[in-house]
Amino acid sequence: METRFKLTAQNYRYLFENASDAMWVHDMEGNIVDANKACEKLTGYTPEELIGMNVTKFLVSGEYLDLAREVRRRLLAGEDIAQPYELQLLRRDGAIRVVTIATSPVIIDGKVRGFQHVARDVTEERQLRENMRFYVQQVTRAQEDERKRIARELHDDVSPSLLLLVQRLDVLVSNSRPRLSKSLTEGLEDLHHQIIKALEGLRHCAQDLRPRILDDLGLVAALEWMTEEMVKNYRIDAHVEVIGIERSLPDEEQLVLFRIAQEALSNTRRHAEASRAWVTLEFGDDKTTLTVKDNGKGFELPPRIGDLASAGKLGLAGMQERAQLINGKLTLKSEQGKGTTVTVEVPS
Repeated sequence: METRFKLTAQNYRYLFENASDAMWVHDMEGNIVDANKACEKLTGYTPEELIGMNVTKFLVSGEYLDLAREVRRRLLAGEDIAQPYELQLLRRDGAIRVVTIATSPVIIDGKVRGFQHVARDVTEERQLRENMRFYVQQVTRAQEDERKRIARELHDDVSPSLLLLVQRLDVLVSNSRPRLSKSLTEGLEDLHHQIIKALEGLRHCAQDLRPRILDDLGLVAALEWMTEEMVKNYRIDAHVEVIGIERSLPDEEQLVLFRIAQEALSNTRRHAEASRAWVTLEFGDDKTTLTVKDNGKGFELPPRIGDLASAGKLGLAGMQERAQLINGKLTLKSEQGKGTTVTVEVPS
């Protein structure tokens, strides 16, 4: 059974006046002709006070006023715009609120006579996001500082001790070789081999924690070192391509891009069953773009990038969090049997 109903003017009026989101209508000159009760909570002005007021009175001037005018222009031209968009409003008490707004033209007799706006205050939500971002940023910096400290201690304190032990074993075996039994000599040589192996593992661990090449020679050299390790140790054909004129990047940006590439190549090595990997670093006029691609087996991505953590893709979720720390945009592409591509764009 199909139920049909028609929204009457009275029904619409009730919904308009009692909506939890602020709603107002203004004419082509920006003068408000109608406003609901929620507008008072948002702006500090009663609906009666708002009627006749020009919207420029509570729109923060500058880029936000320019954005409102651009939205108006595009709607009149019939162009698509991304909605809701974000503006800042100036309340009656002087407080500035961050709002998301959806705008639609009011059409009467086939002509645009004004615009209707639906606005939601997201100031606290934005502040919470900023606080969380700051918290994650501080935790990440603390982690990197600790990584750097541990890597330095492994390289400067532990490695020399193992190297000294190797040298003393060499001296012991070479000076005492005629007097040592065959079994003891073989045991010392095996111990020598195990210490060398431990020393190499220690150096790899220190490099993974914080490669000194990143601090000494920069991002490109560090990426090349990583791909060389892929070829040498895992027999994956990997290489780096630099597009554009290379420029120095801020330390934090350089570190974040390196960590994202490191995680992407680690996934390629451990999970993708890939034979090839490509790392591209492009220096554009207004952004820097890092792309890591492989020809592995791929996987099914969750519907939204924000669902990576709940889907168990913690490494990928970590990439997303790191990209956000430097105002970057992370994009993931993957299909079963068609490999995976990780792209991060950072504005200059």
